[in-house]
Amino acid sequence: MTVKITPPYAPYKNRWIAVARGRVVGVGKTASRAYRAAKLSCPKDRPVLLFVDETGMATAQPASFDPWFEDSLLKQIAQILHRQGQEAWLVGGAVRDGFLDAPRAKDDGDLDLVVPRKALRVSRILADELGAAYYPVDAERDVGRVVLSNHYHVDIASWRGNSLTEDLRKRDFTINAMALSLNPESPRLIDPLNGQRDLQQKYLRVVSDNAIKDDPLRGARGVRQSFEFGFTLTPETKDLIRANAAAIQQVSPERLREEMMKLMQVSRPGSAIDALRRLGLLAHILPETLPMIGVEQSPPHYLPVYQHSLLVMNNWPALALLDDVRLAPLAPLKAELTDYFQTQLTGNLSRASLMPLAALLHDIGKPATFKRAEDGRIRFFNHPQVGADTARQIMRRWRFSGQAEGFVTGIVKYHMRPLLLAYQKSVSKRAIYRLLEAAGDVAPALAVFSLLDHLATYPAGEGQAEWEALLNVVLKLCQTYFAPKLPALLTGKDLIQALHIPPGPEIGRLLKKVKEAQAVGEVSTREEALALVRESGGVGG
Repeated sequence: MTVKITPPYAPYKNRWIAVARGRVVGVGKTASRAYRAAKLSCPKDRPVLLFVDETGMATAQPASFDPWFEDSLLKQIAQILHRQGQEAWLVGGAVRDGFLDAPRAKDDGDLDLVVPRKALRVSRILADELGAAYYPVDAERDVGRVVLSNHYHVDIASWRGNSLTEDLRKRDFTINAMALSLNPESPRLIDPLNGQRDLQQKYLRVVSDNAIKDDPLRGARGVRQSFEFGFTLTPETKDLIRANAAAIQQVSPERLREEMMKLMQVSRPGSAIDALRRLGLLAHILPETLPMIGVEQSPPHYLPVYQHSLLVMNNWPALALLDDVRLAPLAPLKAELTDYFQTQLTGNLSRASLMPLAALLHDIGKPATFKRAEDGRIRFFNHPQVGADTARQIMRRWRFSGQAEGFVTGIVKYHMRPLLLAYQKSVSKRAIYRLLEAAGDVAPALAVFSLLDHLATYPAGEGQAEWEALLNVVLKLCQTYFAPKLPALLTGKDLIQALHIPPGPEIGRLLKKVKEAQAVGEVSTREEALALVRESGGVGG
């Protein structure tokens, strides 16, 4: 709660006050001094402690600062800066999360601090004290970064404007526009825009009418945070996002990619994507997705393409932990699959984090390949390849790494293959092997993805027999992928020396044939492999 202080309270700027029954009953440089003064003058009252900032705004203080200072890193930083006599404030998400009882997650342990001036100097001092690395993020704007050994980083910036309050008024949403002083002896909270109130009421509200215009990416961030925290965007905030939707095209591809990847990690990523659409943002972020809207599909599909894709996205978080009862047959492989999905690709993105994006794009080729046959059935011939081409363009536009691009486009390109295998009466080792060879390291993700796709294809309670058949294919794919690799029976040198086959493309073709025969159990020794090559006509002149 923030209260505007008016005369005769002006002398209390930068002081603590204790308020009881509508009047100030205690004043002090620290909270404890103000409280003691209040108890001396009004021993029977239970005063409320507030801090009055330099602009005359009084902010009610948390009952305890433990949610912040129990964090070992923040406590250490506060002690270092206090010893240096350096005034500093914690700002941004870390302040907000203290109220939400959401400690810094291991994968999001970054901190943002502001100081009155000379942030680069403060950053260097802090880095030296912590034994960490330092570099200037933006020397012109006086922003430095301290990089810790655990890959956390602490950004330190000078105030934007002439005061801390002015700095906070330049931020995005009120819940992110609070500041906590890093004085371990007398911490205090500054909340000039009623962020605490909006946290309590679960509202996401812009700090000003210019907040989205100043940084159009804040519109997408607002959607993401509304889903992260279960908050509601205020009507005024929604109107401002809509009014500035087209401006998001001005945002750099790297910043847009980073924000969209964060958005896709919420518990209902498909619903978050649709919220972007309703606010006019999706048309400017991923215009390729809009043609999917309203595209019909034949049974067993019961949803149009766009809604189906969003449901596939929403299915991922429930299955991501691999402990869903429906995945019981995969339990023996849980450790391998967990390690596989958590593996970081180039660009510091895990395979798991990319699954929602693959889900959004997997049927993006359907609008361009839509055909209704004479019997009324709808077909989408070659839509996986068409979709993979579109997905590749999107991945490159957003400047993903080559590994991330290959992962997502691989799922899009091959997503029908497990489903087609499940339609067969029996699934041969050769069919499993050939799919694994085609998909490569995308194969386990492709297998699990097919289950997400299935769950969004059939209405609830239907398709159980098809599920069992598909799960059998998924199990075989994963078992084969994670099985110990068989040693090569032959090399190119063997073919040249033993069978006098000249160097060239034929060597590769024959080795591939031997490798497949070994995988399906047709050969297991060097002699059997050589015999297979001879039978295949692989004998030199």
